Amino acid sequence: MSDFSVYVAQQVADWMSQGTVETPPSNIYVTVFDDTGTELDGSFIDARAETTAETDWDSPATDFENANEVSLGEATEDVTNITDVALYDAETDGNELARYQLTDAPFDVSDGSTLLWQPNQLTFDVIDRTE
Repeated sequence: MSDFSVYVAQQVADWMSQGTVETPPSNIYVTVFDDTGTELDGSFIDARAETTAETDWDSPATDFENANEVSLGEATEDVTNITDVALYDAETDGNELARYQLTDAPFDVSDGSTLLWQPNQLTFDVIDRTE
């Protein structure tokens, strides 16, 4: 199973069938969701964390991972039941690019605590033939 979204799958299908694809985003935004599928961007100071597509991500094989620290900043309240991390092509709204369930999910972040990932802690699969 791939971590990519339906939107990205459609882009690949369009590329294969029509030779077209939308312009890729120059920035990729990281966000989290809780166990009800609600995005928690309003619960952190930085909302969605902005990363640069070309410099903040590495692709060692058929996956890609954060090359630099990614931080959503401090929680503005107690945040509970965080389950998923996702990538978007816009700071608000936009298209979901990929999502997966975090290995330590669900987990909580206390008010005033920072949610961050060190380099290589976020890994998204392009294809995974083992699942």
